[in-house]
Amino acid sequence: MTRPDALEILKSYVSNPNLIKHMLACEAIMIELCKKLNPNADEIMINKWGVTGLLHDVDYELTRENPEKHGLMAEEKLKDKLDADVVYAIKAHNFQKTGATPKSLMDWSIYACDELSGLIVAATLIHPDKKLAKVDADFILKRFNEPNFAKGANREQIKSCETALKIPLPEFVKIALNSMQKISADLNL
Repeated sequence: MTRPDALEILKSYVSNPNLIKHMLACEAIMIELCKKLNPNADEIMINKWGVTGLLHDVDYELTRENPEKHGLMAEEKLKDKLDADVVYAIKAHNFQKTGATPKSLMDWSIYACDELSGLIVAATLIHPDKKLAKVDADFILKRFNEPNFAKGANREQIKSCETALKIPLPEFVKIALNSMQKISADLNL
């Protein structure tokens, strides 16, 4: 699926601007993680990882009242439109509810970056400048280590980068932050 096609799908199911920004952030992170974890990745693979990030929460608004269906409804909506591994990764990013345990690097990447993107946004919003360009990885890591900051950001999920992806947390934060900084205009940060 092309990115324009994925954006059309996103816009047909998602209306919340902040959720759209979150999905754009995850797309950017997934693209960089693909390049990091697959040094010989071609454009098709990179696009696939990006589309996974872009559409991972496509059913979020539809399942808000039934979070146990988040990922499963996306599977129903997307199974005839996307490759099976992309649909599985989208379902696996909420594996505690869907039962679809992450298997591939792509599955684990969307699982880990989903929470980190939100933590980075929260940290940016408390930074004096409120701009991604002014935030560095150390600032994010300090917020990460404050248990009362952004309590909804599951730290264990983020830290799965170390075991599942073999990327140390500081490096993972840098990759995610740099990815989001590249699209800061789209994120209004």
